[in-house]
Amino acid sequence: MSIQPTLREPTQNLRDRGAANFHAALGRVLAAGLEDALAAGDHDRAINLINRGFAEGTPQIGCELLCRAIDVVGAARTWTVQLAPLSHLRQRSTGSASADQPASPN
Repeated sequence: MSIQPTLREPTQNLRDRGAANFHAALGRVLAAGLEDALAAGDHDRAINLINRGFAEGTPQIGCELLCRAIDVVGAARTWTVQLAPLSHLRQRSTGSASADQPASPN
């Protein structure tokens, strides 16, 4: 009788699980806000929420929000999203730069 090796998924550390939980919660909040904005026809708010999905979430969150907006409004609408530079995100997350000022390149 031979023993089959079991394939184990790599375990996530606490930081990875926390990030995954954060992004899942952020995605749900942004998706709910996007649905409200689209229902109200508030495209400026919808674009803001999509941008936040990219900037504060993950590229996948931003893409899912953008695809949802295109499904609802249609591709005829021009969607302009802005990706925040990584240096801006790093400084903003540490609180050393205000949200309105871009980070200085180093």
